[in-house]
Amino acid sequence: MKKLLAVLLITTFITGCQAGGNGQGKNIEKPMQMSNKAALNQHISEQADQALRNENNLTDVQAVNDDKQLLIAAQVPHNERFQMKKIEKKLTNQAKEQFSDYTITLSLDKKIHLEVMKLKKRIAEGKVDKKKLSMEIDSLIKLSKEKT
Repeated sequence: MKKLLAVLLITTFITGCQAGGNGQGKNIEKPMQMSNKAALNQHISEQADQALRNENNLTDVQAVNDDKQLLIAAQVPHNERFQMKKIEKKLTNQAKEQFSDYTITLSLDKKIHLEVMKLKKRIAEGKVDKKKLSMEIDSLIKLSKEKT
């Protein structure tokens, strides 16, 4: 009985201590795959996502665009949150340089990031048309510029 209990405890300890990858490692989310069937062209936002993600130390980038506007929501690592204004200015200038045909709005706010993720999901599912997309982007831009 003691051997069975010892084996059971050792097995529990070993399985509980395995490196699962969810520990303290970097939690990097991959960009959401946009559907090819979507009527809305999100090619520019995908390019902005890749460009900003590759050239900067960002944990996540989400972007959506319509014909005139590009809304980018990014997340910076926790240890860089004291330099938010500087990082936001740098990223905005970089995006304006690469996508000069669009009106760029960049936000490092978590709420905007979550709302852009929800909007991207609805675009991928085909639940948003062009007019509604423009209205949603306008409302998110207005929300991102509010001072609290």
